[in-house]
Amino acid sequence: MSEKTFEPGINTTPADEYEGVIIRGEAKEIGLAEIEKGITALWQAATKTKKDQEGEINPEAQTPVARACVLNLVIFTESDAGLDQASETAARLTWSYPCRAIVLVARPDRPTDEMMASISAHCQLPDPKGNKVCCEQITIEGSGHSVERLASMVLPLLVADLPVVLWWPGDPTLEGPSFERLMATSDRLIVDSRRFVDPARSFARLAALSEMRYRETAFNDLNWARLTPWRRIIAQFFDPLLMMPYLQHIDKITIEYEAPDDRTLPNFSEALLLIGWMGNQLDWQAAFTVQKEGVNASLIVNAGGKPLSIQFSGHNDRQDELGGITSVKIEASIPAENRSAIFTIALKEDYEHAEVITLERDKPVRSRMVSLEKRDETDLLGEDLAIIKRDRIYEKSLALASKLVG
Repeated sequence: MSEKTFEPGINTTPADEYEGVIIRGEAKEIGLAEIEKGITALWQAATKTKKDQEGEINPEAQTPVARACVLNLVIFTESDAGLDQASETAARLTWSYPCRAIVLVARPDRPTDEMMASISAHCQLPDPKGNKVCCEQITIEGSGHSVERLASMVLPLLVADLPVVLWWPGDPTLEGPSFERLMATSDRLIVDSRRFVDPARSFARLAALSEMRYRETAFNDLNWARLTPWRRIIAQFFDPLLMMPYLQHIDKITIEYEAPDDRTLPNFSEALLLIGWMGNQLDWQAAFTVQKEGVNASLIVNAGGKPLSIQFSGHNDRQDELGGITSVKIEASIPAENRSAIFTIALKEDYEHAEVITLERDKPVRSRMVSLEKRDETDLLGEDLAIIKRDRIYEKSLALASKLVG
């Protein structure tokens, strides 16, 4: 981690104009060629001695500033809303993952070809008696044809010897000169398949990139982080030795998910990733690709030589959770032992709890309630950043999901 503590002291640098960046969280516009000089002035402003109304130095107002950085976070977005989200995310990550955030805002539809830059700071005070932890954000906005030059601005601005994470929160192109330039400098790519316009195409492209072209780059998906509690609960169903045989005798899986109420562009990539994970663990093979009908879809896989039916059922209860899984039902039977069971996980209306039910033939129903922590994109991003190496299980699950989609 790169970290330096600046004790307040008297100075007469041109940092005065940057005080608002530190004190009030303002963004200051700056020339593209002056970014590094501006960052230096920014941290000089952070160390500027504070005085009271009479002009006397106020010792109680002096708070040492720790400029910390554990990684470079490059964020690519295409809207003002995306810029606001990127800034909020960088600010919140300061608590656990202080970074140099480089936000690229592409506006290709604007008629003028111009680029502009600004710098800002995100500061937190974990301990009221300790150092104020700060990190910087560099925002570069491009319009018209200048968008093509955005990616080339990143390399000179990176903090040396620290990992580079590329977060593309929208629907990434996954190809083209800009994408390739950004990937050339990145150690990790994080996407959110819940936002994919064409999940089948994007899954196939991601799988190909991770397996072939960018084998040294780690790939992550916020949808994979969303699946963490679902995968844990499903695994718990089959932890007991008596229940483990059901894994090789699953007959049908039904997954319900949140779909748009207008039935346009349903995205059940989260459910597909879950099936990709189960299939990878149980050595399922693609048989027939997904057949879609509105917000519903069906799939047949080869599970150890026998067909396994998988149903995706879309409904609309929460617009803010589009694509999110709301229930999973696994039906299994072992005819030779005259045994059968249904395993169900169903979200409750608050979306923060789920009922977990095991219904086995000739046995009492086993039911329990579990808590599912509500996590937003910043929480999920933090979970992904905690993964140091490539997530091979995710990559294999992605590869199978892409084959199942066809």
